[in-house]
Amino acid sequence: MTYIAFVHKEDDIYIATVPDLDYLSAKGYRFEDAVAHVKEKAELHCEALDKLPLATEYEELLKTAKVHKDDIPQILGLKVEKNVRINMMLPKEVLELADARAKEDFSGNRSAYIQALIREDTNG
Repeated sequence: MTYIAFVHKEDDIYIATVPDLDYLSAKGYRFEDAVAHVKEKAELHCEALDKLPLATEYEELLKTAKVHKDDIPQILGLKVEKNVRINMMLPKEVLELADARAKEDFSGNRSAYIQALIREDTNG
């Protein structure tokens, strides 16, 4: 699915916002970081939805969305995968280690941490 993000700079930070996803936003010290962060955040947001919102045309967003006059539009091609729930057994100590690492690097999302490990291991 493709959405449009708008990026602007406030002080020393870039902020990227996606109006079609309830103005979901992300920040970065570099322009590229803000875009990458909002793309990742948008993909995670969309994976949790039952139905994806329709993308609004650029011209329509300019008329109706809350955008700054200096905003730079960016096309976000989102890769949205539906997750499948599984049950798995782990030793308590391993689960505690996984939760600690997930809290550090994945905002406490254990599933995202395990997915990252599998992708890294399989070069996926």
